This record gives sequence, C-alpha cells and structure tokens, in this order.
Amino acid sequence: MTKAELQELLQRSKEGKCSLEEIQLINNWFNTISDESLELNEFEKAHVNKRMLSTIKQELPSATQKTTRPRQPGMLVLKVAASLLFATFLFYLFVGENPLKPSDLTSTVKAGGELVEHKNLTNDILKVQLPDSSKVELKPNSKLSYSEHWGEQKREVRLVGEAFFEVIKDSKRPFYVHGGKIITKVLGTSFTVKAAMNARSIEVEVRTGKVSVYEEDRNDNTLNRGADASGVILTPNEKVEYFVMDKHWVTSLVEEPHPLPATNKSVDFVFSNASMIMVKESIERNYSIDIIIENEAAFVSCTFTGDVSMMKLYDLLDVICKSTGTNYEVKGTKILISGKGCE
Repeated sequence: MTKAELQELLQRSKEGKCSLEEIQLINNWFNTISDESLELNEFEKAHVNKRMLSTIKQELPSATQKTTRPRQPGMLVLKVAASLLFATFLFYLFVGENPLKPSDLTSTVKAGGELVEHKNLTNDILKVQLPDSSKVELKPNSKLSYSEHWGEQKREVRLVGEAFFEVIKDSKRPFYVHGGKIITKVLGTSFTVKAAMNARSIEVEVRTGKVSVYEEDRNDNTLNRGADASGVILTPNEKVEYFVMDKHWVTSLVEEPHPLPATNKSVDFVFSNASMIMVKESIERNYSIDIIIENEAAFVSCTFTGDVSMMKLYDLLDVICKSTGTNYEVKGTKILISGKGCE
C-alpha cells in the first residue's frame, strides 16, 4: 500500500466511510509496523492514547443508546472498535490537523549549533530542567531558549510567554531571564515571568528570595527599592508590571500571597488573646509583607483569639479586622491597618 493510498483510507476512516474490508486493510498495515519504528515520546503516547479512547467512546454504542440495526456479535464489535482505534491513531499521527511531531509539541533543537530551545505548544505545563538543575515550568504557547554553552560564566535564558522558575543558588553565576524589554536577575529563588510576544506590559512575580528587574539597556547595579527609573527590586509576594510604551513600573502585592516555605502557619496563626502587634508580626514573618498599623498606640489593648491557619491571607485579614473593629487596605507592596483602636 502506498502512502497516498494509506492517507486516503485514513481520511475515509475518520469520516466514517470505510467498509469493514478497508478497515481490515488498515489493521493489516498497522500489524506490520512495530512500536519502536514510530519513535513516539512519552507525551505523544499519552496524547495518542487520549485520542484513541475518545474515539472508541464515540464509535461504540452506549448501554442506553437505541438503534434499529441488529446487534453485532460481541467479538465483531470489538474487532471493528480495535480497527477504528488503529485508524484514529494513524490518522492523527500522519495526516491529522495537528500531526504529532516532536517539533510541534515540545522540542529541544539547536539553531546553528548555538541555541537550545524548548517550545510548549500543548495545553499542559512543560517541565524543563536546565543544565544547572534549575527547574522551569513552561506554560502553554511559550518558548524558552538559551546558549548551548550556557552557564560557563553566567546563566542566561530568553523567554517568550510565561514560565515559573525555581533557580538553584549560585552566588558566582547570577541567573538572568530576558523577557520582552526587561531582564530579571536572581542568584537563587523562585518567581514567575509573563512576557508575551509584543505585549503592552511585562510582569514578574516573586515566590521566594529576591530579584532585581530592570530594562535591557540599563545597568542592574543602579537599582533602588521601589519604582525607580532603572527598575525595581522585589521580595516574596511582590510583583511588578512594566509598561513597555512609556517605560513605567508599577509594583504591588501578588494577587494571592503565599506563606514562605520555611514558616509554620499552622502554629503561628493560632492566636489566644494576641495583641494586634503580635498578629502584625506573625503576618510579616510568614508572608514577608510589611504591615503598617496607623496610630499603633491606639491598638495596644486590641486582642484577637482564633485559629486562622487554614485561611488565605486576605480572608484571615478580613476575620481579624472584623473582630477588632479595624480595616485594612493594600497600598502598593504594603498592607495598612487602620481604625479607632480599642479602649
């Protein structure tokens, strides 16, 4: 059977126009090839398996499905189903709208012998381990690239799209992420960079550690904390959005702050007649977020009792403030607590 004839049969099978004899031809051809000759990676095998299972569910009648055609013997139904599975497998492998080629799904290629590139054109997160064992979770429709000789003097990657980084600490070799018009520099930390192609703004969010973020044409040694003309320095649970057109930085807290990995929230957030000062210090210690109490002297007698260890940050702040007659609001990268205080 020629390739053209096979493709025609596969197309007819996909459209449900194949006779049993034609399906058997496909089945016979499939039996002549080995799994090794297909050279599928693990993702492709899982993807094909998902496609095949979906197809067989569509092709086999359900238990409650009514039909006017006489039932076929069980073995014949299974044989037809198996042939349909083979046909579906081959169609998506060779002539489907999204053929399963490694370069189209998740790839590592070299351009001119200099560049290593990882692309994720799937709907799932692609986990990439860099040569120094740093880990990257590459989001769908994103691309990560770096030099084949990466890490000999410094560690640099270029990102298009979104990725979460867990960088191995190495004080002698800083880690740089080039994304859009900005550079994110770290020594060892975890953070997210969102740098879509031609995006109006670029975001960096820090989970742990400290990062400096600056424009590509600026010097990272001139950074000051906050929104500076050169860039910003971020600590855990902080983020920055860089607006490309006007070169403007906006810093704030991340949408959902997380406790630091080294803290024990289940202990630190069980309070018994705790003063607002103690509550404030617990939040700062667990989340690395500055808490400012307006007119602190007025809150000396304010106390809180309760277990809020299972709550997210903003939910526990709602409970604490409601019970103490106070209010809170997020001001940039800080949280401000205010109110009349307690008598």
